[in-house]
Amino acid sequence: MSRKRVSIRNIFTTPNHQARVLLVMGVMVAFLLVLIGRIAYWQHKMGSQYQNAIQDQGYNSSVGATIPFQRGTITDRNGTELAVSTKTYNVILDPKVIKSKDSYMKYTFAALQKAFGTTQEEFDKAMEQKNSNYYVLYRKQPYENIAEFKRLQVSTENEDHKFIKGVWFETEYERSYPYKSLASHVIGFVNEGNVGTWGIEQQYNAYLNGTDGRVAGYYDSDLNLITNTWEAVPGNTIVSTIDVFVQQKVENRVAELLNTYKVKNVGVIVMDANNGEIVAMASNAGYDLNNPRELPELLDDNGEPIERTSEEKLAALNKMWRNFCISDTYEPGSTFKCLTVAAALEENAITQDSTYECHKTVTIRGIKVPCYSSHGTITLTEALMKSCNMALIDIANKLGKSVFRYYQTHFGLGSKTGIDLPGEAVGVLMDETKINEVELATLSFGQGFNVTMTQMAAAYASIVNGGYYYQPHVVRQILNAEGATVYDASNLLVRKTVSAETSEFMRNATYMTVKAGTATPAKVEGYLVGGKTGTAQKLPRKDYKYVVSFIGSVPANNPQYIIYVVVDEVDDAKLYNSSRPATELTSKILGDILPYLHVYPAGDIKYGVEYTGIIEDDELNEGGVPDLENTETSGENTQSSGKAE
Repeated sequence: MSRKRVSIRNIFTTPNHQARVLLVMGVMVAFLLVLIGRIAYWQHKMGSQYQNAIQDQGYNSSVGATIPFQRGTITDRNGTELAVSTKTYNVILDPKVIKSKDSYMKYTFAALQKAFGTTQEEFDKAMEQKNSNYYVLYRKQPYENIAEFKRLQVSTENEDHKFIKGVWFETEYERSYPYKSLASHVIGFVNEGNVGTWGIEQQYNAYLNGTDGRVAGYYDSDLNLITNTWEAVPGNTIVSTIDVFVQQKVENRVAELLNTYKVKNVGVIVMDANNGEIVAMASNAGYDLNNPRELPELLDDNGEPIERTSEEKLAALNKMWRNFCISDTYEPGSTFKCLTVAAALEENAITQDSTYECHKTVTIRGIKVPCYSSHGTITLTEALMKSCNMALIDIANKLGKSVFRYYQTHFGLGSKTGIDLPGEAVGVLMDETKINEVELATLSFGQGFNVTMTQMAAAYASIVNGGYYYQPHVVRQILNAEGATVYDASNLLVRKTVSAETSEFMRNATYMTVKAGTATPAKVEGYLVGGKTGTAQKLPRKDYKYVVSFIGSVPANNPQYIIYVVVDEVDDAKLYNSSRPATELTSKILGDILPYLHVYPAGDIKYGVEYTGIIEDDELNEGGVPDLENTETSGENTQSSGKAE
């Protein structure tokens, strides 16, 4: 029986089969087009990431390193650099590569010797790490040495350069302070790892630090190093409110005082009266920011050096780094009288024409509270001029303890000002439930509670600048690497404290206090200076130790700057309870800085309240504060946290 043969050709030529073939081919083509499209899409969208991943796998991470960021610069208000990070270089060897050929050993060592002065001993020690790809030969080398080595690597004078292998360089930054100890308590310093310690360096650490970059590489068949680099992002620039010239003048005068008197502490603040910017801040002697752990030599009575224990060294460092202007508290004394008067005027408890009787002492609940002199009948202006305790006691009684306590907090006492520096203390206010007649009397003239210098400076500024309380601050702007503003502190107005009318009276009265009152040593010839002295007897009262001070403004009729000087425990039998060291220091500082600050001399001015008398010199000593056990709220100066690490 014969079989019918079916031709394969016939099968694929039938219409039915042709349609099937075309369908399959169409599906395959469509699939290929979709695949090509997806590959193109992912290449466009994720290509750089895939490329980096491939490169990361191909590069030897041991041949390369992190590229450190450059920490941001700190400048003064005019752009003068106060803290900078300078680029240096680390010399890195790959012993494994260098030891792979004798010619590499010979010529690489010769190049290192010529560029860096490498000794045979140093080179041999490095080569002992024969299985290592990473050995730090030198740190913090200047660019001149690096440039010389790179020149030798590419020199065409002979063939030696072809055998210089296994050497590369890492960048590193060294923090330095061009002005050494200037404004040390404001700037702070940096520890290992770009960790800011104290001052702006600590407060703005996150802004000053950038982001590390990295470099990875591999050796090709000729042992040439092929690298890929991801650049670091630098930190921001901090523009401070400090003025280098003013800061220098202030610190020079503080140094004079420390050479003249033995004192426990001295602090000075110069602040813009109309925005809270700290133009200068000095705390005691300062320290070299380039060597922040170098303590002054401690000598015994025979002049021999005394070795400190580790605990003593730590305590000495904390004391040296501590900023008295923000971290220590004390009783303000008579400078606070300005705030008592301003509060009473705001509450209409008194008028500008009020008068008072002073007979040197007043007995309150069986306790005699003294004044510094028997002033007789005096006006409100004269109460400040003569620093009369009796008048202030009368004024506080009219306010009452609740209103008085309210104004203490209204002026920012008992809480942090928010100044942008670490270690700010809070201060100590007496609980209202504990304020009775005697306590209210002593509180009225600045005893029985503790403040910081920044609290008093900000509060005083508000009562003479028209009533505007600005947050004190030491940073004006933050700029990124492109110069764009990241942060601006041009207006840190917190609240209104007093009326324009009250502020005008306070300017008048404080001007008269310097012109003819207890603050006459603060005068600067030709300038209008207003202000108030303060003398506070420290606890325990029986020790007769004092904090003396002066707080003021210039020009008195239109304040542009506030100056606050505090001198703690003057060891001088004639001046221990006199405000003169503070007022004289004020006068010298203002005489140095006012022309530079474009505050010009002006003729004498006459205010509504005339006063022709001059306070006698024996009234300049504001001593005689009563020894009252129930006013002992603070003891020695209160310490805020902040320890050396």
